[in-house]
Amino acid sequence: MKILLALTDQSFTATKSLGIFNVSIGLAKGLMQCEGISELHILGNEECAPYFGELPSHVHIHLSEKPVPKRFARLYWDQIGIQRAINRVKPDWAILPKGFPPYFPRLGKTKIASYVHDIIWEYYKNLPAGNESPFPPHQLAYFSSLGIRALEVSNLVLTSTLFNRGRFEAYRPGCHCAVVGIGFDGEPCPALNEKRGRDILSFVSPYPHKQTPLILDYLQQWLAQRVDREGIRIHLVGQLPSNCQLPDTAWIPHQRIPQAELSALIKASCRVTTYASAYEGYGMPPVESLRLGIPCVASDIAPIRENIPPKLLFDNESAQDFISKLNHAYDEDNTTAYPSYPNWQEVAEKTLHAMRATK
Repeated sequence: MKILLALTDQSFTATKSLGIFNVSIGLAKGLMQCEGISELHILGNEECAPYFGELPSHVHIHLSEKPVPKRFARLYWDQIGIQRAINRVKPDWAILPKGFPPYFPRLGKTKIASYVHDIIWEYYKNLPAGNESPFPPHQLAYFSSLGIRALEVSNLVLTSTLFNRGRFEAYRPGCHCAVVGIGFDGEPCPALNEKRGRDILSFVSPYPHKQTPLILDYLQQWLAQRVDREGIRIHLVGQLPSNCQLPDTAWIPHQRIPQAELSALIKASCRVTTYASAYEGYGMPPVESLRLGIPCVASDIAPIRENIPPKLLFDNESAQDFISKLNHAYDEDNTTAYPSYPNWQEVAEKTLHAMRATK
C-alpha cells in the first residue's frame, strides 16, 4: 500500500490546536513502524522534519520551504495545494490528519481518509446569547462546511471516540467512520506517582469552550478552603484570555510549552492537574497526565468520560463538585492503577485495517 500523509500546515508554534498537531505527528510515526506499507510519503515542512529522526528507506518527506499557510494561503493549500501534491505522488490513500478534503477532489484512483477530530463549530454556532464567538462568521462557515464535506466525500472517516462517530452520523447518517482512538508515546506510569509535588497544573486557553474563567474561579475557591494552601502554586499552561487577571504570584503562567518540558514540570512539581471544557473530540491532557501517574480532574463530558475514571470527573455547573473531586485526588495516597492506552503503532495498525476493509 502506498500512502501519503499531509502535514504541511502543521506547526507547533502556529497551530490553533496543539492536540491535532500531536495526533498528526504521532500517526506519522506510527505508520512508519507498520508492515504492509510499500511507500509512505509525508508532506511536511522544515519544522516537522526533526520530529522523525532517521527515516526508514520506504519513508519520504517532501519538505515545503514556504511558511505554514495562513488565511488565503491556507485556503489555497486546502483546495489546490493538497490536490496537486496527491496527483504528483499518486498514492493508494491520502490521509488528511486535519480532516479537510478539497471541495472538488480530482484525485484519480487515490482514496481519501479524513481524520476528523470533532465538529467544534456546532458548539460555536449555538453559543448562548451574550457569548461572542472568537471566529469570524465567514471562518466559522468555511470550517463547518469543510467538516460536513469531509463526511460526504471521504472514502473513510477516522476519529478518536464513539462520541465523535455519533455526532458525525447525526449530520450524515451512514458515513463510513472508523473509531481508531488516540495513541501515546513512551512507557506509561502504571499507578499513582507516590512522589508527587504539591502544585496544581491547569490547562488553559482563550477559546470559550475551554472554560478557563470557570476553572480559575473554581481553583480560587478550592484554595480558599485548604488549610494547607500556603506554598501551593497553580501552574497555568496555555494562553490565557486577554482580560484575565491572576490573583497573586502563586499563579504562574507558562504559555505553550513542548511536551517533554510539560511532562517534566508535571512529574517534578504537581500533585494534580485540572482540565475544564464544554466541548471536546477526545481530550488528550487528562490522559497524558494519567500516563505520568498524576490524576487529572476533568469536566464530565461525553468524550472525556470515555477515557478517564469517573472519580476524576466533575460537573461544570458545580463548584462544590469540583472542590470535592479535587480534594479527593489531591489527598489520595493509594496506588490505584489507571487505564491503559494504545501507542501510535497500534492506532496506525487500526487505521490500515480500516483502509483495507474499505471498498
